[in-house]
Amino acid sequence: MSEAKVGLVVAASPVESGGERAEEIINKAMGELKNCGLNVAKGKKIIWNLADAIEVAEQLAKEGIDLLVIIHATWISDTIQYILVTTIKAPVVLWGLPFVETFSIPCMQHFGSVLWERQIFYKYVYGLPEDEEVISTINDFALTAKLVQDLKGAKIALIGPRQTWRAAGSTDMTSEEWELTDLFGAKIIHIEMDELIEQAKGKSKEEAEQVLQNMRQNNRLGKVEIDEERLTYACKIYLGIRDLFKRYNLTGATAECYPKYSGITNLPAAWLADDNVTMETEGDIGHTILMLAMRRLGKGGAVALTEAGKLDFKDNCLWVAHEGSSAYSLAESPEVVHILEGGDEGTVVGFPFKPVEPVTVASLVGKKGTYRMFISKGKTEPIIEKEWVDAGRKLIAKLCFNCDVKVAFSRMLDQGVDHHLLLKGSDITSQLADLCNLLGIRKTYL
Repeated sequence: MSEAKVGLVVAASPVESGGERAEEIINKAMGELKNCGLNVAKGKKIIWNLADAIEVAEQLAKEGIDLLVIIHATWISDTIQYILVTTIKAPVVLWGLPFVETFSIPCMQHFGSVLWERQIFYKYVYGLPEDEEVISTINDFALTAKLVQDLKGAKIALIGPRQTWRAAGSTDMTSEEWELTDLFGAKIIHIEMDELIEQAKGKSKEEAEQVLQNMRQNNRLGKVEIDEERLTYACKIYLGIRDLFKRYNLTGATAECYPKYSGITNLPAAWLADDNVTMETEGDIGHTILMLAMRRLGKGGAVALTEAGKLDFKDNCLWVAHEGSSAYSLAESPEVVHILEGGDEGTVVGFPFKPVEPVTVASLVGKKGTYRMFISKGKTEPIIEKEWVDAGRKLIAKLCFNCDVKVAFSRMLDQGVDHHLLLKGSDITSQLADLCNLLGIRKTYL
């Protein structure tokens, strides 16, 4: 994954006060942004007039930047900003400076109003380059903007059945698949389950044993409660999935499961998640893309697929569960992870989700014209072993929101939030909101 690339410019008017600060401020800003790990392309000159704007805009348009940051050293004309935005064609941050005599802030507000009328989403920052909030806001938005660009080149596999019948269309793909491609840009790759199984059957016992040895050495087995044959088969499926990722140059994948293939990809998915590979096990393409996005946002780390299990009025929490395919790193330790039977030949991974605060909860639902993303922040509470056993020994999390659990669940239903909920152990709610704004997805909250 390459670094997010930021185009950084500063503009000033020769008839306004404050332009003398422009060079110093852009150089300091460049240094601070580079310290965050961003790739910064600085405009070749201070923009004093329209000719400068055209020259700088054409320079940065060739750079392939993910985010444009415009520092308003003074009040500047709309024409300059118009040239920058329409030539570079990247998400925009308007940066206002804390100097009254420059009219920097009202200029930022004015052009923000222009962008709003044009339905162009932007963010603003206010302060100096040494202000931590200014730099962190730009950094987070740059990473989200880079994600949007990267999703356009993503290839997501649907391992399992595709449509071979028609309803009222002439394609053997569903219209929803085309609409998801229109939304994110990601391409959906159809792969038959038979291809994965044949790929796995071609693996030797020695290759499977090498996988097991690697997992043991890295403390990624936990408590194995299945026979050797089933465990060996899971290792072969793991290798088969890796082969498919290589063959089709995949970014992520989701596999057919219930009822015929229950548990076939679960343990491999858990291992792959800690290999930084997104593999979802419910045949849910939309949440596979969202899982991939959530993994990239914030400080990184695995994302768990869950669904509601119980409203706990006593502890004011929502118990969420899944048959088990989540990363071992989401447990308090590998020792509490259990590899269990799942389906006729499959395996599932059960453990209590570790206590984390904050945790981000997200869900994607809808179709063209109704896409919406549920975004919330909460925390997960500790789960004792008896609670985990009584709840079915699956992946179990006690999820608490900052409101009454019945109210929270009712609000989800009122907004049409579907049953799949993704959990990540950090606060990426702001970045998910930015993602929605950039893609035109309606945001829903508690």
